[in-house]
Amino acid sequence: MQFKHISEETKEIIMLIALAAVFVVTVFVAITHLETIKNAFFIILNALAPFLFGVLMSFIMIPLRKLVENTWLANSKFEPRTKRKIAVAFTMVMFILAVVLFFSILIPQLADSLRVFIESLGGYIRTIQDMVAGIGVKNPELSEYLQKLISTAGTTLNSWLTGAQGGMSTILNYSVTFARGVMNFLIGMVISMYLLLDEERFKKQVKQILFGYLKEDTAEDVLHLLRLTKVTFNKFIFGKFIDSLIIGILCYVCCMIMRIPYSPLIAVVIGITNMIPVFGPFIGAIPCIFILLIISPLKSFEFMIFIFILQQIDGNIIGPHILGDAVGVPTLWVMFAIIVGGALFNVVGMFIGVPVFSVIYELVKERVTNNLRHKKIDVNRK
Repeated sequence: MQFKHISEETKEIIMLIALAAVFVVTVFVAITHLETIKNAFFIILNALAPFLFGVLMSFIMIPLRKLVENTWLANSKFEPRTKRKIAVAFTMVMFILAVVLFFSILIPQLADSLRVFIESLGGYIRTIQDMVAGIGVKNPELSEYLQKLISTAGTTLNSWLTGAQGGMSTILNYSVTFARGVMNFLIGMVISMYLLLDEERFKKQVKQILFGYLKEDTAEDVLHLLRLTKVTFNKFIFGKFIDSLIIGILCYVCCMIMRIPYSPLIAVVIGITNMIPVFGPFIGAIPCIFILLIISPLKSFEFMIFIFILQQIDGNIIGPHILGDAVGVPTLWVMFAIIVGGALFNVVGMFIGVPVFSVIYELVKERVTNNLRHKKIDVNRK
């Protein structure tokens, strides 16, 4: 069959139809095998956990290493390699000290908050029962049903928290998870040390592999993708880490001043969930508000107002100052990335969805801009 007489426009239409068909088939296969893809994703994620820990920690520590190497030791008489080793050693020590200090302060207060919460659980259940009893004046049947439901749930929760079976199984599960996390963290520290020491060497090796196995244009495109991914994740992860740390500390200090119960526990929840853009603060605030509502409706109301003010400060002052234009994606697409990422891969997807989508968004934006420039089309005049 001859295709010589087919016009360029017809060829473009055929190509678009073929690409659309491939895209539809790919999406259909992905949807029909979503559970398998998710399981494979988490298996790979668990296998790569130590390496991901190392990359994540290197992202956090690279700015400090560069500060020490290029500023503090800039005028020293040490050899460049010696400067790098000193900077890496100093960075690793400071990072370990920060982690140890953080957990040495946090864990005792968290343990104390959890102990008090468990001891007071019976009183909280009675408070809810009294609140439900007020409903019984208007609807006795609904009140009786809720009373039984709360009593059963409270007894089950209390026996699970304090009983041998629930307590032992929980301790065992968390012990295994904690041991695996510590091991991944230690291996990640070693990996991050090598990444910090030989950053340029690893970059060179990646370039050699790309240009050795791929065409030059393809290798350049892949290299551009890797650079864009590195810059985006570096800015996002480091910026969000600092932002969430500041928010967690501010939340703890203000909650202590306001005499809000379980301040350490609440501050940790708010700080961790703040790593998730847009929806994170609300996800963390909801359980905290519910706990405070049981203890004191007034404190719950005060906390709601405080969280609203804190998030306004974070969203308009702290976040933009630290993150800047880290992801470069409009808010609408940020929400889209979080929703889709969360639906596909739960909390992990909500966190990595934004930087991943930011990379895709930037690549599409570059391609569209180049195509419009090539076709000499100015959409602003259309």
